Amino acid sequence: MNTFALSPAIDAGTGLDIDPSSLARLRMEFLDRGAAVLGPPALGHDTHANLLNEALAQRQNASWSLVAKQCPGEISQHNLRAHLGWHARSFLSSASVLASLEHVTGHRLAPSWSASCYTYYDGPGQHMGEHCDKKEACRIALLVYLQTIWMPDVQPSAGLQLHVFRGDNAASGLLLRITGLSNRIVFLNGAEQAHLRPALAAGEHMTMLAGCYQSATGSDFRTT
Repeated sequence: MNTFALSPAIDAGTGLDIDPSSLARLRMEFLDRGAAVLGPPALGHDTHANLLNEALAQRQNASWSLVAKQCPGEISQHNLRAHLGWHARSFLSSASVLASLEHVTGHRLAPSWSASCYTYYDGPGQHMGEHCDKKEACRIALLVYLQTIWMPDVQPSAGLQLHVFRGDNAASGLLLRITGLSNRIVFLNGAEQAHLRPALAAGEHMTMLAGCYQSATGSDFRTT
């Protein structure tokens, strides 16, 4: 199992501007582990602020609660979701983000709008159970952590982590624990590798942009 010490990226206004050495590192991490981690900081100040402010506004105006127990065909979860706004759609569809995704993952991708959303974990016990993403709707996930809060003078609990497994279920073994720090991005092979978020502890909150991408070619095409 591995943890990461990560270098920053520079943002070019509405997308990503990742230096060549960081792109090479992300590519190797993704090929080796199915998850690559950028930042913090992953976004420039203006882009980060625009996305966070939009996420907080959407939480008030266009959100819904998602609660499900471990029933057949369901993912056990408790969180809040919200529709994307203009800033999120512009970011996820920007040429620089799409180019970075292709370089890191080897896949030519297009945004899957129906599967993308803002997501909020706001209180003790809120979580996302073990699952793989649906391949046709979310071949690759881009997770943008916008704001993460925990109690002062303590370390963040496991509830602020993304647990990534080696294969398509937890029995394959835990590979990574990635703490969702503010202004961090994760490129995730979520359709092939199971992942989950444990329950939040008291005083913890997380606001994130969950971007899903489908194949841009209509098949699982991979570049070299």
